[in-house]
Parts: sequence; C-alpha cells; structure tokens
Amino acid sequence: MAAGRRIKPDNLVCVRDLQEANTVLGEIAHLKRSIDAIEADMNESIDKIKRSAEAFSAPRRMRLDALTNGLSAFAEFNKESVFAHRRGVELSFGMMGFRRSSELKPQGRGTWAQVLEKIKELGIPEALRVREDVNREALRGWSEERLKLLGVRRVEKDLFWFALKMENLNHEIGFNDHKDDMKPLEEKTS
Repeated sequence: MAAGRRIKPDNLVCVRDLQEANTVLGEIAHLKRSIDAIEADMNESIDKIKRSAEAFSAPRRMRLDALTNGLSAFAEFNKESVFAHRRGVELSFGMMGFRRSSELKPQGRGTWAQVLEKIKELGIPEALRVREDVNREALRGWSEERLKLLGVRRVEKDLFWFALKMENLNHEIGFNDHKDDMKPLEEKTS
C-alpha cells in the first residue's frame, strides 16, 4: 500500500472524537511502517531462499537439460529404425515418440500485424478474435433513462476513506517500532 493511497476499512474500532481520530491515524501509520518493514524482511528472506534453491538445483537442471537433449538427439538419429512403423515407443520408465503438428506463420518476411491489417482490409471477421464485455466506464456517463434501457441502475454510495501522512509520523505520539511496546487503542484510552 503506497503512502497517500485511499483506504476503505471494513472493520471497526470505536473513535469518539478528533483527538482519538488523530491518534488512530498515528497508530495506523506506525502499523503500516511496521508491516512494511516486516514485508521487506520477508522479501529479503524469500530472495535468499530462492537464490539458495537456484544454486542447489543448477547442477540438476544442467544434467536434466543434457539428458533431455541426448534423448532428443537419439530419437532424431534413430527415427527411421525405432519409429518407422509407430509414432511412439513405451519403455519401462516412460514413453517417447513423435507427433505431427502444424504451425501457422506469416509468409516470407511478413508479420502477424500485417496479417491483422489484411484481415481488416478484406473484411473477414471470422479470422479475428473478439472478447465481448460490458464497458462499465462508458456506462458511467450515460443518463438514467439510457441505463434503464439496458436494465442497469446507478447506485450512489458514500464511501469513507483516509490517506496517511507518513512524513508526520514520529515516535512522540507513543508508537515505536518494537512489537512488544505496541498497545492497541482500546488499552491506551481505557
């Protein structure tokens, strides 16, 4: 969550006046900074684990690639003898074989963008893939009568939000970065 981004809360702590509201904003900013630090530590740990796993698996990946390439070379080299009368062969540790496939490519030095332009130019809609969806942003500007034609209604909401001023966060308001020293608002105000 970036500083200054609007937040829409969905649970409740009782705030009785503006002084408490300010204290709550301070605690929220402190918690946000604390969570950011925890997540930074987490990401650093995850990155370290990833690097370790990559280093540990690198020789295995190299061996896997060498074996896969060797098996493929064997199959290509022996295609006429091993696969002369069949597309695949089953062995005790698995199967291998060849399968027919085809691929479409633009002719010569053509590109798919050029093919798309040609489809549009010739008016061949079945060659286009179109994803249909309701454009809700466009509907937002429509009148109530026009929306009603589609069976759509506008529902007005008044959503609470707040934005933190992280630059104003300081330790003088009673919050610090030590987990053991943090007390919820209910404990501080009772």
